[in-house]
Amino acid sequence: MNRTKLATILFILTALFLAACNASPPLPTQVPLASLPTATATGLPATRDLTAEAPTSQPTEPPPTPRPSATPLPVDVWIKVTNPEEGADLVVGSDVSIRGLVQKEPTHSVWLSLISATGHLLTEVEARVGETSWEAGFHVPQSVTGTAFLNAVVRDEDGDILAENNLRINLVLNADIVDRFVVFAQPTYGETAVSEFNILFSGQTKLPAGNRVTIEIWENCKEPVARQTFIMGRSRNAFPWQGFVVVPKDLVGRACAVATFGTIGEDNWREAQTVIDVLPQDHPEAYGVALGYPPPDTTIPAGEAFPLYGTALNVREGPVTVSVVLDNGRMVGQSTTTTDYWGYWETQVTLPYETLGAAKVSVSVGEQTQGNYAETETLITISEANTPTPVPLLPTATPSE
Repeated sequence: MNRTKLATILFILTALFLAACNASPPLPTQVPLASLPTATATGLPATRDLTAEAPTSQPTEPPPTPRPSATPLPVDVWIKVTNPEEGADLVVGSDVSIRGLVQKEPTHSVWLSLISATGHLLTEVEARVGETSWEAGFHVPQSVTGTAFLNAVVRDEDGDILAENNLRINLVLNADIVDRFVVFAQPTYGETAVSEFNILFSGQTKLPAGNRVTIEIWENCKEPVARQTFIMGRSRNAFPWQGFVVVPKDLVGRACAVATFGTIGEDNWREAQTVIDVLPQDHPEAYGVALGYPPPDTTIPAGEAFPLYGTALNVREGPVTVSVVLDNGRMVGQSTTTTDYWGYWETQVTLPYETLGAAKVSVSVGEQTQGNYAETETLITISEANTPTPVPLLPTATPSE
């Protein structure tokens, strides 16, 4: 009985095991389809279809405007020499200080040059600069006397000139500190000359190189167009000199009168320069007269004949009148002469023995009624007449007995 039950149970378990291994998986149970809800009448607006429109950007808060930064304004660059004044004298061989005002950028520099009338660079220095001022010092070279120019400039980082100021000055002589020189007495700055007529040069010199002085006229102060050279005497002391140059026919306008000796750039080079004005012959002011001798303050003894000479501008083979008048108005000498083709004239006047004291020498050309009159004057001193040396008497022959 027990064995029969055990066998029956084993059979049933085996059958169930085999059925489980061979059975197919059960099919899923189908879920009923869901139906969409029916639209219900309502007062609410229809749902917005987002797929029907492109996205619209929403306004954003603008970024804050940056605060403006300070932009440096361009500087109006300028410069001016304030000391010395126009036409001031600078002594050659001395140390000087030049000052002025300036407006510039911090990176700019200020330079000062000393330039002769004919353009020779005599010296150049960089100035010390303050906020609105500048100053420069230099030693005045001994090589040139007469007209010159101070040239102050503002330069940028590349050395280009941004602004400049020129000031005319006079380079004057101090014979106590200069051992070699040439200076002008005539012509003076701004003096008038006339085309194709003589112009008088005069002055003093000391130790001229080669005992020669050359006088020149430079057209527009840039190029020599007339020249004469003179041999001087030998002397260790200063002595006067004179000469004449005929102004070229076609020269009109600004020019320079130059007296020079030595070689430019060497120790023996000396030069006197001044600016003159050359007029054409048909100019209404192209008349004048210059006195070469006597120079001012000359002392002349009474009772002697003394020479007078000079040049007349635009007077070709025309009359020249000379007179000598004392302080009291008394005329003590007079002469009339004629110019040559180039305007040169000469004559002499004899002073009476009894004259003494200051006198005025006047030289005139042309006629006041003709508009061509010109006159020049100088002062002289008349000294006592020289005592004549007695001539010894010849011995008287004694007749022989």
